[in-house]
Amino acid sequence: MQKQIQVLVVEDDPFLGDLIVSDLSKLFPLSPLTVLGPAETVAQAVELLHTGQPDVVLLDIDLQGDKQAGIKLAHHINLTQPAVRILYLSGLPTEIGFDSAKLTAPYGFLRKPYDRQQLVDQLELLLIRKAHSELSAHSLSESPYSKSKKPAAIFVATAHGELTALPLEKLVLLEADGKTIRAFLDGQEFPVVFTSPGLKNFFQEHREKLVPNFFQLSRKHIVCLSRIQQIKHNHVGVIQEVFPGKSLTHSLPIPQNGDTRARLYERLGKIG
Repeated sequence: MQKQIQVLVVEDDPFLGDLIVSDLSKLFPLSPLTVLGPAETVAQAVELLHTGQPDVVLLDIDLQGDKQAGIKLAHHINLTQPAVRILYLSGLPTEIGFDSAKLTAPYGFLRKPYDRQQLVDQLELLLIRKAHSELSAHSLSESPYSKSKKPAAIFVATAHGELTALPLEKLVLLEADGKTIRAFLDGQEFPVVFTSPGLKNFFQEHREKLVPNFFQLSRKHIVCLSRIQQIKHNHVGVIQEVFPGKSLTHSLPIPQNGDTRARLYERLGKIG
């Protein structure tokens, strides 16, 4: 039996909200897809998020006159329910809509008035990707070799939604500038750039892979412990081998407040 897929529609225009619900029922007549909503406010959407447990959110940005309401809701979803896929439906200009939306790392973005075929294509791809992800996770958990065969890499979505691997054995440093994160790797002169709901959330999401060999130095930096070359003048020197014969040293400040230095020395097995 196919698993039921739940789609939450967040749209403050009652006519358009009902139209989206109608279109979904017509576009997916034989699919195990149910629709929640439409939610016309952020409060209604949050309630349905927690009571309905949707898999996908079709999200308008301008809600009740607040042109950032949908963006704020997306950040809330990323923080509290990171497995939920976000697909924006917005009629806002690029500099207000898309430019803000892309920082929340959504699955997709459609402009109003939306094209029905584009909507169905986006949803089909999203559902296929979700099914493959769940199948892979199930196969991995069922395998007697699952622990030893976990990929030694973290996959991130870069420009245009392309998936890029960050091999852990080559990962030297993660540096955040707001929602934009740069990953510095051995053997690459330029970093891999991607967006995330924040470095702290990224660390928590991939905690199992990062904790053994990486340390969150601050809100802006996660460093590979084995690549720390020196600690001097309240800075950590992290070395990156760009290519044979050429290396770069990243000098990163140690936060003065808190116990960061003590925890770092503890992880390194040193006395501070």
